[in-house]
Amino acid sequence: MQSILDTLWGLILGLLGIVVAGVAIIEVMARSVLSSLGIQGQVQTALLFLLLGGLILGAFRIFGKLFAVLLVAAFSVYFMHVVFGVLSDALIPVQTSSATTDV
Repeated sequence: MQSILDTLWGLILGLLGIVVAGVAIIEVMARSVLSSLGIQGQVQTALLFLLLGGLILGAFRIFGKLFAVLLVAAFSVYFMHVVFGVLSDALIPVQTSSATTDV
């Protein structure tokens, strides 16, 4: 159960890393294009801020459903792990120095 949860979280973080890397690459390219056009300072910052907003909206439009499915799956697995983990761990005998007890 824990490996399934780790795999789902790895997929979510990997997908998030890909999105962030893509946004960073596009931002660097846009910054160089704006610099070559002679746009500097606060105007460049404002244009890049608008581009960032558009990229975030685009990423959620493209990957939003996949993020939602992965998060629902991860939380479902975590919920099952909590519920069934508590039930299965309830009667595990534990060896102590004095006697065996149930936890």
